[in-house]
Formats: sequence, structure tokens, C-alpha cells
Amino acid sequence: MRHRVPFVAAAVTCCAVFVAVPAFAADFTDLLDAADDFDDLIDETYDGFDFNIEPQFVMDFGNAIITREAACVPSAGDLVGDASQNFEASNPRLEINPERCAEPTIVDNNEAEYRRQTMTMNLALRAGLYKDLELRMNIPYVFQDVHGMRYAENVGPQNSSIDPSDERIDRDARAAFGDGPASVSDLNTFSTYRYFDLEDDYIDYTRGGFGDPSIGLWWGPFNDYRDDTKATLVVGMDWLIPMAPIRKRDNDAVGGGVHELKWTIASSKRFDFIEPYFGLQYMLGLAAPNSPIGQLDSGNRGQVFTAPPQRGEITIGTEFIAHEDKTTGARYGVDLQFRFGYTSEGRDYTPLFDHMSGSPCHGQQLGDVLDTDGIECAWVPQQPSSAPLSGGDPNPIYDLTRASNDTSFANFDGIATVESYGTWAGRIGLLLQPSQYFQLKGHVQLEHQQEHSLTNARTGRDVEDSLETTPDDTVDLTGPDASLEKNPVFNPTYDGTGRRFRVQEYNTWSVFITAALQF
Repeated sequence: MRHRVPFVAAAVTCCAVFVAVPAFAADFTDLLDAADDFDDLIDETYDGFDFNIEPQFVMDFGNAIITREAACVPSAGDLVGDASQNFEASNPRLEINPERCAEPTIVDNNEAEYRRQTMTMNLALRAGLYKDLELRMNIPYVFQDVHGMRYAENVGPQNSSIDPSDERIDRDARAAFGDGPASVSDLNTFSTYRYFDLEDDYIDYTRGGFGDPSIGLWWGPFNDYRDDTKATLVVGMDWLIPMAPIRKRDNDAVGGGVHELKWTIASSKRFDFIEPYFGLQYMLGLAAPNSPIGQLDSGNRGQVFTAPPQRGEITIGTEFIAHEDKTTGARYGVDLQFRFGYTSEGRDYTPLFDHMSGSPCHGQQLGDVLDTDGIECAWVPQQPSSAPLSGGDPNPIYDLTRASNDTSFANFDGIATVESYGTWAGRIGLLLQPSQYFQLKGHVQLEHQQEHSLTNARTGRDVEDSLETTPDDTVDLTGPDASLEKNPVFNPTYDGTGRRFRVQEYNTWSVFITAALQF
């Protein structure tokens, strides 16, 4: 908790003169106040106005491995029965390797290396309203947000399941369909698709512009400056407002298209030269009406997830104060922080977003996709919501056999159903405050994301028998009830078990440099 009285500043306080009497709390629990007489009725300690301008520069450097599930058996003898030849032919990624699996199972194969580099400027404005009540606002500008992908080590066109060679696609297509075009019913016998282009060097997509602003209200019911028998306690609520242009496949915007409500409770307590702190945060995301996240078909009951993930975080840390002078406001310290988070399953942007949504397969017609020369793009129409009917009807096609050959598939938005995962982060910072009017903070952070599936949609959801044409207890993927029960965002080519994309070894280094002008 920081309490200061204003200083001589004619442009800000209209020539009013006050005497500064600063006090401090941990940066994590710091609040501004106003109109505070500290209950002592002494004019010299009256704090009439507090306002901070805090520009912050953030650089993020993230790297990860994109993997993909594949079936694995110890030996060919484990493929028994009449279906063994068909299974092997329709699964070119099948692993027959006793060193990788002692029994039939699913393994993860490295497919691509991913990198993300961002440079962002946050402009935070903070104002004390009344005593320990603070209004804060943040306006971000993203100078660049680069997402890059390349083949993983020892992966290339000869063995990639993302961007295989033309020879492999042609060979597997002719083995599955002969010399003629494929039929819709034959699509599940083929899986050598080209999802997007990869090379040995990174293929980058660059975005930038204003991000979504946020506004929040924070209150401190207790602080140990007034009463050292109590710990400082602050509670706050922030609203991330989706005002920026939304990220889509045909632009370079950075907006998330999500209202995010964040609730925070944090506490700290000063002991001599150390001040440990603790905090809990919960973030609830609500998709904006024009967001690609949401329910894609109002008449469908099979879409399991229609909202972005929910998030929670636990923060623990300690601020070590090396020097403090309450008369001048000087303060120098070191901040050590650890954070543990959990992200629930939900619909979200992923590291695959730009590359998948920018795939050259978008816009292909069904007749071209079923031709052996275009079969590499047959993954797109197998997601119902990726296929608007001819004539511009945006409704998903739940039965692909009803689509005409001139139907164009161009509505794939790149949003995926992401599996839940945990995060761990450690941060160390240096706090430099030579006077009560200026503060400089620098932090370095390393965050790790637990490995998780990036494409994890369910096949659908069974509805009440009273709504079904043919009542049963299963999810109907074909027939008259498919439009009710089949998940319009499920794509069997990458959401199906044994075919899902996953992210592993996702680590992000971040550097934060913050300057605070304190009025």
C-alpha cells in the first residue's frame, strides 16, 4: 500500500502545495489512494491526489515442439485379422517398433518446431479515487507478434504428417483410390494430408496493432501501514474489453475477441527487510458476439465446448528491501516470485492458428478435393462447420454426401478445442525507486506450459430421445440426427484419437521493463 501526499506540480494540482509523506507495501499488493487523512486529522499528512503513469515494455521469446499422435505396435504380428492390411494401408504414420512401445498404444511423434516472439508496449494509468480505492486502466500496443514453424529435427517431406512430399501423397492416394477420384465414403481410408506448408527454415506469420484494453477497480480493506497487527489485503476486478480488431485468417490483427473478467485477492505482510505475499486469481472468458469462438450452429446440441478456457493462478513471492527512506521516498529491492496456473479445456487460439487458417487448402471445391490431384486437402471438408453450402448458406454440412461438387470449403477459422493444462512460472525482478515520484522496475520470467493436446474436440453429444428422429444412447454421426448430435467443430483427421496435434516443451522467456511516474 503506497500513501503519498501530492508534491508541488502546477500543471497537475493547479498550484496547490502539499508535503509528501510516503509509505510502502510490496509491489504485488500496492494500491494508490486519495483524500486520505490517515484518520489523524493532521493537514500535513493529508493525501489529496494519487495518479501513476506506467509505461511497460514486454518482450516474449517462446519455443515449443509440435507433436502428433500415432499408433504404435511392437511388431506387424500385432495387426491381426482381415482388417490388418487395411489398417496398415490407411495409417501411413503407423509405428512398428518394439523400442517405442512394448504393447499396442499411442505415441507422440515430433513434427515441427514452433517459435513465438512478441514486443508489446503497455500503457497503464492508475488513479486513487478515495482512500484505498484505485481505478486502473491498461492500453496495449503490439509492435510485432511473430508465429513461426519449421520441420522438427530429423523430419522432412519424406516422413512429415503435416507437409508430406507430393510423391507420398500421390502414392498413398492411388493405393487407396486407384486411378479414379475418391468418393466421400472413401475419405476415412486416407490420411496423408498437407495441412500447411513447412520448410527447414521458419515460415513466419507476423501480426501487430492495438490489443484489447482493460479497466479495473481495486480496493484495500486492510493494510499494515495503518495497523501493523494486520496484513495488507487487496481485492480487485479487471475487465478485458474486446475492442481491438479480432485475429482472423485474413488479417494481421491481435485482438482476442473475448471479454475476460479477472478477480484477484492478494495479501502481504512486512517483516523488517522482507515482505512475503500471496495471491489468487480467477479469469472467466466470455466470447464476444463477433468472435470465432462460440457456438457455430444454434440448432445443434453436439458442440461440447462453446466458450474459451477458464484460468486460475496461485502466486507466491517475497520482496527483499535492501534500502528504504520514507522521508525521500527512496526504495531499492529485489522481487522473487513463483506462479502456478491451470487452464481448463475450451475453444481457443493455438500455436497452429496462423499456419492452419492460412493453409492453401482453403477455398477448394469438393470435386477438386476428391480428385487424386487435390486429395491432400480432403481434411478441410471433414469438419462440418468448415463447409458452407453452395449459394452462401453458412450452415454446417453434417452429411458430406449431400454437398455438390461445386461446394467451396473456405470457412475454417483456425480455432481449436484445447485440452486443459498447467503452467509454472518463476520471476526475478529489480525495483529501483530513487524518489517518491519515479520508479523503475525490471523483471525476467520463465514460464513452462504442461504438454497438452491442441486439437481435442469430441465427436459430439447425445441428446434427449424426445428430440431424436431415431432415439438411442449414442452420438449419431450420420443420418437424420447428425445435425443435432455431431459436433460441428470435430474434424476426425486431427481431433480423432491417434491423430491429435500436441504441444510439448513449451517454454517462454519474458523481459518486463516498467517505468512509473508517480504524482
